[in-house]
Amino acid sequence: MLMHHMQLAWHCTQQEYSQSHQKLLRWVQATLMVFIVTLTLLGSTIQDYLQGNLQNLLGADAVVTQKDKLTTKQLNTLAHFSENVVNTLQIDATLTFNGKWQRSKLKAVGSDYPLQGQLITATSPGSPTTATNGGPIAGNIWLDSRLISSLTLSIGDVINLGEQAFIVSRLLVHEPDRLMEGHNVSMRAMINIDDMERLAFPTDLIQHRYLVSASKSQVQQIIEWQQKQLPAAQIQHKQGAHPLALFWQRTENFLGLASIILFFMAAIAIEQIAQIHLKKEQYFSAVCMSLGVSKATGLQLSVFKWLLNMLMLLPVVAILSGIFHWLVVGWLSETFSEISRQLDMWLMVKTIAICVLLFAVFHSPVWLTLCKTSVAKLFHQNQKSISLGLLKICALVVLVLVAVMYSDNGLLTSMLVASIAITIMLIVAISWTVLTLGEKATQQFSGLIPFTLFMMKQRLLSKSTQILGIGLSTFLLLFTLMLLKDLGDTMATYQRTHDGNVMISQASQSQMKAINEWSEEHDISVRQTKPYLYAKVVKINDQTLSEFTNKPSDSLATLSKSIRLHWSKTIPNTNRLVQGEWWQENPKNWQQISLEEEVMTDLGLSLKDKLTFIIHQQSFTFTITASHVYKPGAGSITFWVQMPQEAIQHINAPQYNMASLELTDDQWPLLSELWQNHPTIRMVSLQELTKQFDNILGMITKVISGFAVMIVLLAIIVILSSINALESKEKKKNSVIMSFGFLKLTCLQLNIIEWLITALIIATGAIAGTYITGMLIYKSQFSLSYQPNLYILLIILAIILSTVTMLGVYASRHSLKSSVKQLMADV
Repeated sequence: MLMHHMQLAWHCTQQEYSQSHQKLLRWVQATLMVFIVTLTLLGSTIQDYLQGNLQNLLGADAVVTQKDKLTTKQLNTLAHFSENVVNTLQIDATLTFNGKWQRSKLKAVGSDYPLQGQLITATSPGSPTTATNGGPIAGNIWLDSRLISSLTLSIGDVINLGEQAFIVSRLLVHEPDRLMEGHNVSMRAMINIDDMERLAFPTDLIQHRYLVSASKSQVQQIIEWQQKQLPAAQIQHKQGAHPLALFWQRTENFLGLASIILFFMAAIAIEQIAQIHLKKEQYFSAVCMSLGVSKATGLQLSVFKWLLNMLMLLPVVAILSGIFHWLVVGWLSETFSEISRQLDMWLMVKTIAICVLLFAVFHSPVWLTLCKTSVAKLFHQNQKSISLGLLKICALVVLVLVAVMYSDNGLLTSMLVASIAITIMLIVAISWTVLTLGEKATQQFSGLIPFTLFMMKQRLLSKSTQILGIGLSTFLLLFTLMLLKDLGDTMATYQRTHDGNVMISQASQSQMKAINEWSEEHDISVRQTKPYLYAKVVKINDQTLSEFTNKPSDSLATLSKSIRLHWSKTIPNTNRLVQGEWWQENPKNWQQISLEEEVMTDLGLSLKDKLTFIIHQQSFTFTITASHVYKPGAGSITFWVQMPQEAIQHINAPQYNMASLELTDDQWPLLSELWQNHPTIRMVSLQELTKQFDNILGMITKVISGFAVMIVLLAIIVILSSINALESKEKKKNSVIMSFGFLKLTCLQLNIIEWLITALIIATGAIAGTYITGMLIYKSQFSLSYQPNLYILLIILAIILSTVTMLGVYASRHSLKSSVKQLMADV
């Protein structure tokens, strides 16, 4: 019996395969599955690559990194847990030559370097490379090819670093302990470890790295020792995760969260298709039951047909996912060197299975309806079936599951969902207002426009559903493209206005004094100055960060490294208090902090929670008593964590400053003099910041553009689905009009006017939704006013009107091709 049911289901599937609603459904399912499977495969490929990168570029079995030098006792303990230990030093320094300057990572090594792997150098650019034991001899410096090119250096040239002169003796090609070599864009330089001592850089600016050779059991001992004795240090080992692993996981989460948009559009399209699909399933089941077949058999046939359709779709999805994975990995190979295109077939099967289950949730209302209706109700085909409402609930469940699975920032997720909800209400309100008021305002007149408004008002519910689906698709497309462009323009303008054209991110107290003297001497404007010290969060409410949460988030990733801790008596003019109470002047309790609101939301923190910091090898526990957000108008220098000024009296740690300068064109060459005397000052020009921002924006735009292609594809499907769902009503309307003696041309004109009105409502709602979303995000994330380009918005309005109208009229052409007799027969 089961075999007969399978044969019948296969026959029905073949008959229905070419029907328009089935084609649209396959397009929706294929688009979503290809996106999800490709994203999953890509994530697995990159994680595998990062693990291999960790094995090859760690340069040791374990690496312990911290700002302060290990004491003799700590170094002896580390040596006890290991077979060999090699010490390297690293500092950010600016190299200058003939008036040019370039920021670089300066590493100091001894004769025992490298521990594992090969240090590869060359005598000149283009010459054969050789493996080198030990670093440069005293007085020599090795530079990578980009640094040599940037400073226009040649082998044998002499450059000054502080008060010391160095001879450029070799080209630095490869360092075996340079983890993230393919992704870290910093230019590299290497000197002898004895020279680092002679340069006498401030010890708090030097990063100490200890390369350790150890067995697995010894590595575990080092980890346990580090957690107890060196909580502020970082440890990386070959059995652990790559430093970029969590970053990529957050990237995956962002892309996965963005798939809510695709699932939302798919839900709209499936809801439209379900109106046709449900009628056909009900009718088929009714025929079967009228012939004496049980209700269970009708349900069984429906399930079999759905499974057969999915099985026919899976090979296409697998092939397309493999192709897109191959293309995207090829694109990423520019960033991740030596990444390989390897398909994980088992992962692909698991991901496809999960997608199939999600689509089963979408389809479950149809099966539920077949379980609970009688023959009479099936023949009646009540269009207000509970299943359509249930379909919306199922779609909502799927969206919530996707949000929970991928969200690592509750605030941004809430804003995304809230923006969609606001746009839905806005489009519904606009469509109801335009159709209702338009019909009432024109009811005293005759003509095609009043008649079109009258007919649209009579089909207000179905027409609103169509407008909502297409309007949301348009809004989501605008949301992904417009905000990116406006974001770049707005941020660049704001920074130039308030921050000058040079930003100082780190300057010690003595360096800041030298900067002030230098700026006064050359009449350079110092826009703002803010002090801070470095601190690292090691515990939240007496739990380590790993114990507190294992969910990756941007806030957690930042707090796990050293952050800038600012102090002030009153609320800074770049901040606004949102909850709690700011400390009064001369507070008795100095161990209190104010935390940025988004960080609190992201990590689920609240007032009175406690954060433990390691500051210059000392432990301090602070209580959250207030929360603040960024307020524009006084510059962009702001801090996540702030404490009372009185805390400085109890904390013995090096202090630094952030500042901003405004230089004229004639004053730029003066920077070389400042950097030559103080090479460790961290400064960056607005031009460099803008270039970095543009590079990031360019990469994001490429990703978003690919994402937008899928949105466009789904938007077209939504339009076609809505037209397909209302086709019978369109035929009925045209049959009535033509039965009164009007020509097909009149029906076509009415159709064009209807789609123009529809497109106008859609464009207005989508643009208004984008504007509201822009205001929400800009106020929340940047505390800036969203100022879109009105000229571009008008162009987009025209594009939306023409595109939707042409596509709608073209897709509706079928209802205009029949005679009155045929149209009446179809009704």
